[in-house]
Amino acid sequence: VTMLIVMSTYEKRIPSPCAKKGAAVAVSCLLVATLGAGCLGSSQPTLRVSGAWALYPMMVVWADDYQKTHDVRIEVSGGGAGKGMSDVLTGQMDIGMVSRPIRQEELDQGLFYLAVAKDAVVATISQNNPALAQITQQGLSREDLRKIFMKEVTRWGEVVGASLSNDGIVVLGRSDASGAAQVWAEYLGNYTQADLQSKADANYDGDMNMANGVARNKNAIGFNNINYAYNVETGGFAAGIRPVPLDTDGNGQLDPLESFYGSRNQFVENVSRGAYPSPPARNEYLVFRGAPTGEAHDFTHWILHDGQALIPENGYVELPPAVLEQERLYLQQGTRT
Repeated sequence: VTMLIVMSTYEKRIPSPCAKKGAAVAVSCLLVATLGAGCLGSSQPTLRVSGAWALYPMMVVWADDYQKTHDVRIEVSGGGAGKGMSDVLTGQMDIGMVSRPIRQEELDQGLFYLAVAKDAVVATISQNNPALAQITQQGLSREDLRKIFMKEVTRWGEVVGASLSNDGIVVLGRSDASGAAQVWAEYLGNYTQADLQSKADANYDGDMNMANGVARNKNAIGFNNINYAYNVETGGFAAGIRPVPLDTDGNGQLDPLESFYGSRNQFVENVSRGAYPSPPARNEYLVFRGAPTGEAHDFTHWILHDGQALIPENGYVELPPAVLEQERLYLQQGTRT
């Protein structure tokens, strides 16, 4: 039932016929295949995967493609990076999806992890934001964003140096244990997710709810992973929201090398070449309680080999070749040392 709720919610945001290939399709098709297999009482081996919303759409695509040629049933659910980590460490799931750096205390509990892709977090505002034209033209610096999320500035007019009416900023955060929130907090200046939550006017559970909250309020600002800031089918902007361009050199305007937010493909390309800072660009990880074996090992091996070909078309960034080869070696050895 939990999986039905999670998958149906995501499908509502990006509906698509099953004849096409992509994250939304895989969600709906995988839902049917997984629930159907359960009803038939299949004796197939089952892999259970949960965790970060950031990697969830990609994992659904991987699972759907893998099941076409392998006799295994893969159940995928979201819930946030914290849930994925907890589920694996407590033995409730075989594989966790985590979208933040791995902590030493987690390694001390026997955690094994592998980087499988890259993604990025981006600030998002409403398409009806009263300062949209200025923000699109000049971007916002990290200091601008820090002041906004820490409530040191409270009106959009203050941010862009203009006289605006009804422009009180509404700051949104994440209520779940979110890798995106932790990475965004680190980018703003070594803050924590708790710091963002305490300053926020409202906190939302999950990426999609955050995006919808931003879209509903013209003065809102939040942060989302790439595949919630952009439409996964068209590559254009997600309904009702716009990504906030970063003025990375802080000169008060978007230079040509900083202006790459018009489409998902353009943005992903610039994350790949390092034009978007890290953080909030980051690796996406799979985590296990000990080195994976059996079906979990085989599926992960496939992700690090054949599955990599599916990454660009689904709005993620491939790992640099040297990093990918190292992760493959870690899997082969069963250790990162």
